Amino acid sequence: MQIEKRITNTDAIQIVTPRQLRQTMTKRANAKVERISKDLRALALAQGAGTQLPTIRELCVRLQTSSATLTAALDLLEGEKILCRKERQGIFVADVIYQRTIHIVFNVSTMTNVGQSPFWSLLWVKLLQEAEQNAAFKNEQYRFHFLCLAPGENLPDEYLALLNSPQSDGCLLIGLSARIDGVKKLITTPHVVFAGGGDVMVQIDQQEAARLAMQTLIQQGCKKVGCWVAVPNGPPTNYELIVLDSLKQVAADLPMHLYPEFFRVANLPPTPVRTMIYQEQGYLLAREIFATFNEHRPDGLYISDDMLTSGALVALEELGIEIGKDIKIVTYANAGSPILFGRTKQMASVEVDTADIARALFSALDTAISKGVEPGDTIVPIRPHLYL
Repeated sequence: MQIEKRITNTDAIQIVTPRQLRQTMTKRANAKVERISKDLRALALAQGAGTQLPTIRELCVRLQTSSATLTAALDLLEGEKILCRKERQGIFVADVIYQRTIHIVFNVSTMTNVGQSPFWSLLWVKLLQEAEQNAAFKNEQYRFHFLCLAPGENLPDEYLALLNSPQSDGCLLIGLSARIDGVKKLITTPHVVFAGGGDVMVQIDQQEAARLAMQTLIQQGCKKVGCWVAVPNGPPTNYELIVLDSLKQVAADLPMHLYPEFFRVANLPPTPVRTMIYQEQGYLLAREIFATFNEHRPDGLYISDDMLTSGALVALEELGIEIGKDIKIVTYANAGSPILFGRTKQMASVEVDTADIARALFSALDTAISKGVEPGDTIVPIRPHLYL
């Protein structure tokens, strides 16, 4: 009877693959090293510069850890110039306890435009939380700077002097560039950039988002898949056309017929500066394509911006177009954003979490400071998650 009971309960057994087991063990090991390095840092600061710490064996007993974990933590602190190990003498606190200074420069113009996505304010909050968390266990200080610069405008000279000074160990740039015209370097110290150009760039993997979206639409039986892209505000550029071309390339690599005419941006009036908010662009696109009956129109649609989707949904509702029945939609979305709250029940979404971006920025900067930067540009991709 006991054997039969075990057999009937096999559905409750959770199978853990070797890869999952290794990932879990790695996370636990990293957490232990982080905890021990935090305790060692506190001990070093308490004892003061130039003093000697207890022996390895004594520290293992005191901190209740293994020699392997302790050695990994010592490696980290030695890299931060807080501790130094002297052969046959012991472990010593550095003569001068060095504290890194990291500058975080945020272009707040991304948050001042009318109708702007809450993405940027979400990212700012995650950056602040990540900085506070890092400051709790790293010997680093963070200085935040807020600028309001137009797209493509260079950093002011006084900021370039600050970021390139010996007192700066590295910087994060948000919505700003560390180069002129994408080529000439403005900043020589370690830096990581989001929404700008530099030696190391954290970027949302838009092609992966499009691939996930279009694969989902194909699996849902769509034969005529289209993609909509927002036109950025500001002076006219070819950015939206470059994005459309990259999405067409993604579609060309999938088992589907490519309809280039379904890859669209809104038709905007020719003006020196584009000011139409994304929601209005989405509304106009939906009215243009679905206001009159036309057999040659998409039956599946990937909308690459949540604000664009928000406007399109208003128009589709006015036109009586039923999502999931008359057309299948996959939308881009930002985790934690209220823009599409309660409106995605009949559609899938490819979602990006700003917490992933913040962690990637700090991690990439750590690597750039400790190991240097590889020749050529380094791109750190942020991969979206698909939610059906």
